[in-house]
Amino acid sequence: MSQWRLPSNLEDLLPSKAKKLETFRRNLIDLFDSHGYQYIMPSLLEYDESLKAHGKDLDIDTYKVVDQLSGHMMGISSDLTTQASRVDAYLIQGSDKENKLCYAGPVLRTKSSQGHSRELFQVGLEYFGSASLSADLEVLTILIKSLHLLGIKAVTIDINDLSIFQSIIQHIDLHAHEKDELLQAMIVKDRSSASSLLSRLGKNKYADQLLALFNLYGDSSVIKGLLALDPNNAAIVDAVKKLEDVVLEANESGAKVTFDFSDITGYQYHSGLVFSAYAEGFTSVIAQGGRYDNLNESLGLKRPATGFSLDLRYLVNHL
Repeated sequence: MSQWRLPSNLEDLLPSKAKKLETFRRNLIDLFDSHGYQYIMPSLLEYDESLKAHGKDLDIDTYKVVDQLSGHMMGISSDLTTQASRVDAYLIQGSDKENKLCYAGPVLRTKSSQGHSRELFQVGLEYFGSASLSADLEVLTILIKSLHLLGIKAVTIDINDLSIFQSIIQHIDLHAHEKDELLQAMIVKDRSSASSLLSRLGKNKYADQLLALFNLYGDSSVIKGLLALDPNNAAIVDAVKKLEDVVLEANESGAKVTFDFSDITGYQYHSGLVFSAYAEGFTSVIAQGGRYDNLNESLGLKRPATGFSLDLRYLVNHL
């Protein structure tokens, strides 16, 4: 093996791209600061126990090392969002005040997604302490401004509200392994497998509603189809009202809006409004975010939060 080779899906950024990334980083942090977000620099290492508290997916994504001083297992930072949540918990010291934090730095993951390096340069912001729609709209608006600032103009925001899915799935009685299979089928858009799993329930209106979500995708006109699922479902009625406001805000900010109500990617992590950004010239999602209330609930901290992040390394490589 050549001493000059890097491991698979890792790369150096040479001068021109490194300069572009640093310029973009400064501009984004300045934008976040103008909206009241405080800059933080989380530690590169975390104890393995704290990472496991945030779910299996994060644990799998994280490289593990043994601390030579203590002998404890540690993880190399793989997601600055969860670390920002830990910093927020430290800053509030048990109070319920709002906190706005932002970050920019490298993270390392055990596997890469399409077109991405295993080393990401994650830039984002988190709005802690507010469960209001205004917080979601602020985060979404800053995301669109961020992409425009980077020169990405033709932005499409794909949106879902996971409270709709959650209000339906809670009424469906499945064994744990069956539920896992159903969730995976929804993530990969396998309606046939989902239908087969649900068929054992017989005639069940909630199973029918869940399958109907597969057909609810497209522009804002599909929002009205939600009410047809169950006009007496308070979560759906509330979601429809919120989504109409979201469409107006995104359009005024210069983005196109689409919906996919069967996209439950991140269901273990997110709750409520979630969104992904796409643009011409990019083969995969360019930014993601949404609400993740009670991320630290397993640690005894209930805290509403929403935010977004993007991989600046990926964007620099494709701009």
